[in-house]
Order: sequence, then structure tokens, then C-alpha cells
Amino acid sequence: MGKVMRKYRLLSLLILVLFAYSCNSWLDVKPEDELDESDMFASGDGYRHALNGIYYGMSGQTLYGEDLTWGLVDVFGRTYTTYSVYGSGNRALAMFYYGVYLNNWDNDQLEPEIESIWESAYKMVANCNNLIQNISKEDSDKFAYKEREQKMIWGEALALRAFIQFDMLRLFAASPAMNPGATKYIPYISEYPSYVSIPLTVDSCLNSAIRDLKAARELLWKADSATTFTAQRRFETSSSDDDFFLDHKRGYRLNYHAATAILARVCLYAQRVDEAYQYAKELIDYNTATNSFTVKYSSVKDGDIKLYGDVLWGVESLDVIEYINVYNNLTDPSPYKHTYLITTNLDEIFEGEGTKDMRYKKWQNNSSGEYRFSKYEKYDADNTAANISNYLVPLVRMSEVYYIAAEAIYKKNLDEAKGYLRAVKQSRYASYNSLSLDKVNNATEGTFMDVLINDMRREWIGEGQIFYLYKRLKKDMPFEGNEVVPIEAKYVIWPVPDTETNLK
Repeated sequence: MGKVMRKYRLLSLLILVLFAYSCNSWLDVKPEDELDESDMFASGDGYRHALNGIYYGMSGQTLYGEDLTWGLVDVFGRTYTTYSVYGSGNRALAMFYYGVYLNNWDNDQLEPEIESIWESAYKMVANCNNLIQNISKEDSDKFAYKEREQKMIWGEALALRAFIQFDMLRLFAASPAMNPGATKYIPYISEYPSYVSIPLTVDSCLNSAIRDLKAARELLWKADSATTFTAQRRFETSSSDDDFFLDHKRGYRLNYHAATAILARVCLYAQRVDEAYQYAKELIDYNTATNSFTVKYSSVKDGDIKLYGDVLWGVESLDVIEYINVYNNLTDPSPYKHTYLITTNLDEIFEGEGTKDMRYKKWQNNSSGEYRFSKYEKYDADNTAANISNYLVPLVRMSEVYYIAAEAIYKKNLDEAKGYLRAVKQSRYASYNSLSLDKVNNATEGTFMDVLINDMRREWIGEGQIFYLYKRLKKDMPFEGNEVVPIEAKYVIWPVPDTETNLK
């Protein structure tokens, strides 16, 4: 892999900021073409702006605003029917249908899209590394809130570096269950500038991500243990107070609790099951004590389609509705000319329980007898819940934490594992259906994983995790009807781009 970061420049940081709240002076960043890093990091505010630029970059189309959540990764997870993808415009037709479903890595639109994902991701990693290397040498007096603010920014950058590169590993390498052995796939970059990027083994990358996330937790603890973490505090509160940067809108930033959940996610992927359980249980105990990560049904009624009450962290993508409208095009007055995404095997996933489950009622829309995927469509209301939900892209949920704990403990304590799954179903109203509860209650050690996976498939529609689930378990992915996609390298390991421009 090639030469990287030739100039000591920050090209993509000062563009727009994560939130659209101009009343807060720390968010007022003017776009610049280039800014020398000595100017960027001359003050504590410069570090704030640099961090916000990373989050903004992550919200773009080739990263978490589309491709790495409800877009390309979910197509690889066979979330949508071939019929709906085929009929959803030129970009989807060429890239998704001919490229993904026909397994053509050289497709003239799929190949450059994968290259763009790679390039965008490693640009964000480079920005994280630049910030980390500078802030680690700073005097805490440079920051308005001294050591607390310095550690918070530093910890977020470390966790972001791990989060992004873990996703690159999940895409461009074999999973541990696929027995990658000593094969080297991608680098784990922790220096800036990085002129030589040496591919590492899967174990080496996972160990690096775990190391960074543990360090991030230590740095973030002081910032995030000092405040409550209700949905109101994480997403809803607007304030012009001086402490806004530290104590508000933390759901849009990779906070301590989100870092803990991601650490549990990485440990489970690495087959370090006991550690995954340890970190998941920490969050479950915290939620039991504080009730911080729960869905408020009053918000759901007001337009909280994303159910952000249990979102630990997500990015705000101001263009996500524009992105989804490319595929869900209902503008032609003739219903025969509508195009939209249809969830694969919807009735099979919900097993006749959809009338009660919020994930069926709120994330699917009955259109001419077919249910189109509507999780990212705009909810036309002017209230806090709708305004947040419309532009939020969830990246880490409390429901996943319960799933991780359930999977990690079910062989030792099946009743405890069932309790965690019931908690998720209850939060989605699925537990009000006796059939849904019966399947949990009657599950044996031999059948529990099937019941758990079924609920994961409901929860992760449009969030990019289904592909990773089957790849992690080395379990054939279900597709339309009785079709399956085997977890083999030729289907699930993305090819690393050939060009040397990808890490600049």
C-alpha cells in the first residue's frame, strides 16, 4: 500500500460541523480550503473544530450517511430484494445489482465505489491520528475546560480511529470464524503521516482496536461520568451555555458508553466472549440503574422513527433524506413508475408478529401491497423528535449490547440470556405478542441463537450490521425465498483497492 499524507495539511476538517446549532459559538466554523496544522491546533477551539470535521466527514454518502449503514453494506447483507434494487435507478442498477448480486467485483460502478469508501475511511483515520499526535503533547491549560476537555477530545479521536478501522477489517478481511490464520489483509494505521502502510493479520488489527478502545474509555470516563445520559441530554437539549461542548449532544459524539459498547462488539467479533460479556454487562447494569437508554413512546408518536431513545451514538447526516430519495422515488403520479427498496423476506423475519412490533410498523410502509423500507424517509412534522430522527443515522444501540450479553452468556446461563432478549422485544412492543414471547421462553440452548438472530435481523434493517453478523458467525446468509449466500471469501471479503491514492 502506498504513500500517505504527503502534506501536513488538514483538507477535509473545516467544512461544516456536526450539528446545525449556530447559537453555539464553538460550532461556528468557517469553511476553508486549507489550514496549516500549526494554525489549526493553536487553540483549544481548533481541536474542537478538527474533531467536528471528522464527524462531518463520517456522515457523508460513502461512509455512514449511506454506504456503510443502510446502503452498500446492507445490500451485501441481502437486506433488500433484487427486484427493488434493480428498479431503483442507474446507480443502484449497475453497482448493486450487477456488482453485488452477481458477484462482479470489477463492475465499473461497484469497484470505484469500494475505492471511494476505502479512501474516505482512511482520510478520517489520518485526521484522527493527526489530532491524537498533537493533543497528546499539549498542555491542558490550552483548553477551556482544562484536562477534562483535553481528555474528552483525545478519547473520542482514539475511539473513532478504532471504530473506522474495525469496520474496514470487517469488510476487507476474513472474520476470525473464517480461520484467516497468518494472512495479512489491511493495515491498522496509528501514525501521522503514514508513508508506509503495512498489512497486518486479523488478530493484530483486532488487538490494536481493543487497545485503542480501552485507552479511549479511560480518557472519556471523566467527561461522561459527570453528567446524566438521558435521550434528552444526548440528543434533544439545545443550549448556549459555555459547557455545551462537554455536557450536551453527546449522543452525536463517540462518548464513553458508546466506546464501551463498541469494545464489546469488537471483543465478540474477536471471539473473546468473556470480555464481550464484561463490557456489555457494565452497560446493562448502568441502564438498569439510570434508565438512560430507553425508547420513549411519546417521542415515537411525534415522529421518532429511528427510536433514538436507545441509540448510544449516531451521526447526524443532513443529506440522508436526499440519499434515500434516490432509491425511494415516489414522485411520479403513476404508482407503476414508483421505485423503492423492499425488505427481503419481511414476513419471514417477523413471523406473523408484525402488527405489534415497532420495527415492522415504523420501518416499513405498505405501498401498493408491498412494504417499502421507510426508516430513513422524512417524517413530515416540525417537532423535536422528528427533527432529530429525520437526520440521525444510528451507529451503536443499547439493543445490541443486550444481544451481545445474551450471545455471550446463553451457554452458561440460558435464563439470563433470555431475559436480555426479552428486554429488547419489550422495548419494541414485540413482547406484547404471545407468539414472540413463546419463542423466547421455549428456546433451548440448541435453538436460542436462531431466535436471537431473528431479532437481530429485525433490529438491524437499514443499519449495516446484518452482513457483519453472518460473516462473524460464518453462517449462510438467507436471501430471497430459500436462497442463501455462503460465507466464502469470494462473496464476503471486499478486494482492497489497487491504487496508491487511497490513503492520501
